[in-house]
Amino acid sequence: MVRLAVTAATSALALPAVAHAQLSVQVEGLQDGKRPALQRTTAVGTLSPFVPGDWVRVQFVRGGKVVEGQRVAVREDGTFSLRSPRLGQPGRYGVRVRTAAGAEAATERFRLRFPSLGRGDRGFAVRVLHRRLRRQGYPAPRRGRFTAATGRSVLAFRKVNRMAWTWRASPEVLERLLRDRGAFRLRHPRAGRHVEVDLERQVMTLAARGTARHTFHISSGTPSTPSDPGHFRFGRRVPGYNARRMLDSVHYNRGEAVHGFHSVPRYPASHGCIRVPIPDARFVYDWVRLGMSIYVY
Repeated sequence: MVRLAVTAATSALALPAVAHAQLSVQVEGLQDGKRPALQRTTAVGTLSPFVPGDWVRVQFVRGGKVVEGQRVAVREDGTFSLRSPRLGQPGRYGVRVRTAAGAEAATERFRLRFPSLGRGDRGFAVRVLHRRLRRQGYPAPRRGRFTAATGRSVLAFRKVNRMAWTWRASPEVLERLLRDRGAFRLRHPRAGRHVEVDLERQVMTLAARGTARHTFHISSGTPSTPSDPGHFRFGRRVPGYNARRMLDSVHYNRGEAVHGFHSVPRYPASHGCIRVPIPDARFVYDWVRLGMSIYVY
């Protein structure tokens, strides 16, 4: 346990019953001024001397705002403690303590250390990752296990945010999501219900009411067989597989289509169509309506 503490003394005027009271507080488990994110944190302290019935007010603060605060009784040995809720918002935290007589103490500030999550990981941090991905418009599971579906959503998030195109939820990914950042920004927010495809970042979003509702990792046409940029409308639907193993196709711009395919690499690989992963194909097919706009840029 690393001790970060500040001691405060009070005069006899401040504490009529107890002179020269010493107050200290520390945060358990700090390493290099950091605590693991998305976990509870315990503040412990001492008050000496004290009288039976003494209490202190302990507050966890972030950026000057109180995250958690309670009045805590001083134990028979002069110690007290308070456990925080799970801390997840990025920023600088600290703990401050005040006695009934006005003595004060505070810890040094500390930051959170965010985990790196990947395939097979499970638990509270993964559930938070899923909730935050969905909140920013990236389809994600509702259970606390990092699956292939999680990886596809993380990849789409990374592409949108111009991060390395990997499947892993790094600390930077988590921190950005917990700041409520990272959603796809529409080029055509007033176009109503429509589809946008960003060829540079290799992502597609299904948009409605001015926001990106569902954003997916895709693979578009190669440089030799590129996907045509422009504004088009969906004109034909072909459910199931066709002879080219395209699944649940919705066609636009003559032969081009949005469809599921068994291979959706992180780079352009199609003959002009917009490929989406097989598990996402039926959702996209059902969401798109004939006559709806698709913007490819």
